[in-house]
Amino acid sequence: GGDNEERVNLILAAAQKRFGIYGFDKTSMKEIADDLQLSKGSLYYYFPDKENLYKAVIEHEHEDFILALKAKMTQAATPDQLLMDYNEIRLVYFKLLVNLSQVKLAKVCELKPLLAETWTNFDSKEVSILASIIQKGIDQGVFYCEDPAGVAQLFLDLLKGLRHSFVKNKERIFIEQSEYDILKMKTTAFVEIFINGLKFKK
Repeated sequence: GGDNEERVNLILAAAQKRFGIYGFDKTSMKEIADDLQLSKGSLYYYFPDKENLYKAVIEHEHEDFILALKAKMTQAATPDQLLMDYNEIRLVYFKLLVNLSQVKLAKVCELKPLLAETWTNFDSKEVSILASIIQKGIDQGVFYCEDPAGVAQLFLDLLKGLRHSFVKNKERIFIEQSEYDILKMKTTAFVEIFINGLKFKK
């Protein structure tokens, strides 16, 4: 019921704070339980292990991201502004996620099977939102495109590639503010070029 949900939200908030400061590796279930003045047993009642708690934190943050995006879409923004907004909101979320984990790359491989379905779900949600933005542009006669879902997937893949290039060679995944600023500049330039491509009528 409501009490359980409230307790879970408190746990997620405490875990997010810990992961954000210390990263996945250096955070223990005991510390999270202590922060909440909970017994470790109570914490394990809700989450069987740290990996599942981490997964829940990531999913919770992604839901917030999707809500922020949908809130933007209800405002009367132009389709090109919406694609720009998408990139900006997504970058904030990307930075948060990267810094939540701060994991050694070896650990990322260990966590991959646990998160595989999560990432697939994220992708499909994002593609459908992006496709609806592109469709809005088509309906308004601003964008010209025959396959909104295909183009949305391409847009997402290219953005993911840009983001990935900033973390791929690090021993420990973390993104500095200076790197974030460069990433923002590059992705913004990419989104502008992409928008102009959608506006181009053969």
